[in-house]
Amino acid sequence: MSATITTTTTTTTYTTSDTFYGGSFKPRSGDGGPDSHDICHGNHAPQGGKESLSDAIDDMPVPSWVKAMAKNILGVEDDSKLPSESSAAKTINNFQKEHDIGLLSVEQMQKMAETGYCTGKDGKTFQVPEEVQLAAQRMMANNGELFKKLESATDGKHDGQLGQGDYGNAIKDGTISKNDGGETRGTGERGLSPADFLNAIMNGNIAATRPSEYGAAKTINDFQKENDIGLLSVENLKMMAETGYCKDKDGNLKQVPEEVQGAAQRMMENGGELFKKLESATNGKHDGLLGQGDFGEALKDGTIGKDSGEETFTFGGPDSTQWGGETGGLPSDSSAAKTINDFQKDKDIGLLSVDNLKMMAETGYCKDKDGNTVQVPEEVQLAAQKMMENNGELFKKLESATDGKHDGKLGQGDYDEALKDGTISKNTGTRSAPAPDEFSPDLPTGAAAAKTIEQFQKDKGIDLLSVENLKMMAETGYCKDKDGNTVQVPEEVQLAAQKMMENNGELFKKLESAVTGKHDGLLSRGDYTAAVEDGTISA
Repeated sequence: MSATITTTTTTTTYTTSDTFYGGSFKPRSGDGGPDSHDICHGNHAPQGGKESLSDAIDDMPVPSWVKAMAKNILGVEDDSKLPSESSAAKTINNFQKEHDIGLLSVEQMQKMAETGYCTGKDGKTFQVPEEVQLAAQRMMANNGELFKKLESATDGKHDGQLGQGDYGNAIKDGTISKNDGGETRGTGERGLSPADFLNAIMNGNIAATRPSEYGAAKTINDFQKENDIGLLSVENLKMMAETGYCKDKDGNLKQVPEEVQGAAQRMMENGGELFKKLESATNGKHDGLLGQGDFGEALKDGTIGKDSGEETFTFGGPDSTQWGGETGGLPSDSSAAKTINDFQKDKDIGLLSVDNLKMMAETGYCKDKDGNTVQVPEEVQLAAQKMMENNGELFKKLESATDGKHDGKLGQGDYDEALKDGTISKNTGTRSAPAPDEFSPDLPTGAAAAKTIEQFQKDKGIDLLSVENLKMMAETGYCKDKDGNTVQVPEEVQLAAQKMMENNGELFKKLESAVTGKHDGLLSRGDYTAAVEDGTISA
């Protein structure tokens, strides 16, 4: 059996020799529109069953980066539980009116969608109802498609601000229909089987049309000129790629056209490979700033060549480096540690923070000792990725080698101390295979996680643990203590934090209101006991 999936900007077609599916077919609606998220064919499944393409991808026995890449290529959003556009828009509008929020920013909407919390006009953080969080997720799905449609309904401006009146105007001009209460739940259509999709991946039969290097570079350059952005920072380009918004020359948020967002995504692929090639074309500097003249210089010196502006990308299997940004696997522990240590010495960085190392791993840039953004060599970025994998395991081992402290800061002397005490061996220069994150330890039960966090708060004297701090703890293994210092948390505490934050922070939300009944994004030390007493969780 063979299987091929081809995706362009408008159409996704699936072809298989499987006699059950037979031939080729296109996604539901067939037009690449906002409702065309699943490749559907065949029998109907019971409502609520795990039969969408997104679920099929999630169930595949492949690393998570392969799943993410597949969803990216196919434009799949896991929206089976999200409300319809009209229902989501009405829910958010009612929420704005109820809380007297005149303008709801794209950052605020994203925070609401991701954490289930919002900051009110008085600056206080509070939990939003589940239906509001789901509505926010719908608003931000597909690169914020619905948010973009609505925010400009009143004044035609895309400034990243949703006004209370935008909903009514969107109804008037037909941008959305009146709320019918409908949802996208359970269309009943059967998604592509995991076996067929896995076969397509492993045979290298996934192809996608996307901007070429030339096409992406020209699009971004035209955008800079049209908006008079002399220097476009790597942070701004990353924001553009992820959200479809950027800061203009005056620091205001504005929406970018879809083709510009696509070009930004192309620029940031493979650890920002294309961005790095272009930004130094004029002056040879890698300072994280792309000038308007860099595109022309890159054409002159042959860094990039003219072409049609598009290319067809074929994923060649799990060893492909096109989307993962890794080449031949990450370095060994000893090699990564030595590379980072040499980098610190070369750049005179006495203390390298966990935040800076994370930025280095994700973008290939870091802040130097003077606070300037500088590009790091590829081997340094790969070493940073090694340091941060498995919840920052290697970073944690090294940073405490000199003084025994876990403060989220790696000193220049930590490497030598780690060699002396046998924490790591001398650099062998060997590389290790990428470690799929599916093999991370299982998370504790809700009750066990709650007790672990409660004990951690007591031990550290943290009366109120914020949702932001708990999220940092879950993602990096570090948190801010009561004095505002960054400290490492034990592995069991990090796993407990991950449990607290899973399913949109479901457990955190249940616990934080146990004493006062308030959802303010703050977990108090007494909430655990109160939650046990009222039966919210078991002891």
